[in-house]
Amino acid sequence: MIFEIFNEDWAQMFSSLEGIMWFLIFYLIFLIIMAIFLKLALNIFSSARHTEFGQVFITSFIITIIYALTFLFLGGWLAWLIVLIAAWLIISGRHHVGFLGAILVTVIAFILYIIVALLLEMLFSINLIVLPF
Repeated sequence: MIFEIFNEDWAQMFSSLEGIMWFLIFYLIFLIIMAIFLKLALNIFSSARHTEFGQVFITSFIITIIYALTFLFLGGWLAWLIVLIAAWLIISGRHHVGFLGAILVTVIAFILYIIVALLLEMLFSINLIVLPF
């Protein structure tokens, strides 16, 4: 009854201690990867402030908490839209790059991730992304 407001997939993930531990491990890995690519993308902008890894890690942590809370209650396109706008506002506010700069930082970080994923796939046959073509 109390869990009816939660997204069903998330509620089932937390049904056991093992599920919670796997979630925390994947969360930490995702957080570190996100912080690395966000730092690389922020270093492209000369006007960006707080580009040390610790500050970028905190930004990534805040974004992932908002991501988790949003997808805990919502799903679909509305949740993605809310998370993206919140991430852009957080990046622009914490690193002083402006709203359009935050969008560019996000796009550059995503492109860098795709390039690294494709290189890892070519070199080590590790499949990190599935391309639609």
